[in-house]
Amino acid sequence: MGTLSKAKREKRAYWFILPAVLCMLFVHFIPIIWGAYISLLDLDVFTLAQWTSAPFVGLGNFIRIFSGQFAVGQKYLRSIYTVIVYGLICIPVGYVIGLAVALLLNRNFVGRTLVRGLILLPYITPDSVAFNVWRFIFQARIGLVNKYLLKLGLIKEPLIWLVGDRALTAVIVASVWKGWPFACLILLAGLQGIPSELYEAAKIDGASPWQQFTQVTLPLLRPVTKTLLMLNVIWNFHAFNQFYILLGGSPGDAHVPSTFIMQEAFSNLHYGLGSAMAVCLMIVILILIAIYMRFKKGGVSYETF
Repeated sequence: MGTLSKAKREKRAYWFILPAVLCMLFVHFIPIIWGAYISLLDLDVFTLAQWTSAPFVGLGNFIRIFSGQFAVGQKYLRSIYTVIVYGLICIPVGYVIGLAVALLLNRNFVGRTLVRGLILLPYITPDSVAFNVWRFIFQARIGLVNKYLLKLGLIKEPLIWLVGDRALTAVIVASVWKGWPFACLILLAGLQGIPSELYEAAKIDGASPWQQFTQVTLPLLRPVTKTLLMLNVIWNFHAFNQFYILLGGSPGDAHVPSTFIMQEAFSNLHYGLGSAMAVCLMIVILILIAIYMRFKKGGVSYETF
């Protein structure tokens, strides 16, 4: 069989990628364009039947969601504040726990392979299962949290965790439990990529274990750490499952942008406002992705140490 010409090979390649391009077009690009268009309309349950003649409001929806003069704006800004607080706590705590466990699993001991597999159980458990279990754990009357707090004498009566001011705390605890194994897995891979000769050289120079950790381990984990932190920032900013499963569709002040968008668009039937919020969230995530790609270009060379 003769060799195909370069033009024929390229044409055949285009046919192979055509299904993927069509999927991207219909699943991603057309809905994004459609959502951006809806965000410019006053589209709600009253104008949905005649959506082609829905009033055009331009940037009116965007002004409302970022204006404290409107109730929807106050709630949306509150949801942004909530997701920022959520990320500022979950990401560092998950990183510290993951790093501590990764350092332990990087040592040689009997049953290390089994333990490495077991720590992934929280991460691979489906969100619907994991967060429903945590919802039961945080129940006021029969939940395990209140049971042990009462037994230890730390509280005098059962606390309500899934409603009110404590709701965000419950979500943070469950999210840290669910997410730290991923941090551990990534950091463990980074630790295994550090040459043992660097530690031997540090010992010869008289470095203590703490100095080895701060001067060798942490600097060489910097590329992995940057990737891990940026991914967590992106994932945490559009958090949805943990808030929706634990707190339901109306979590009150514990709304985050994703849950508030769902409530405003599909419960209150304010499609224009919901689309405007979704567009803003998409822009923020695209900016974070751009920052992540910029950081990904950097690296650390072993020769610099």
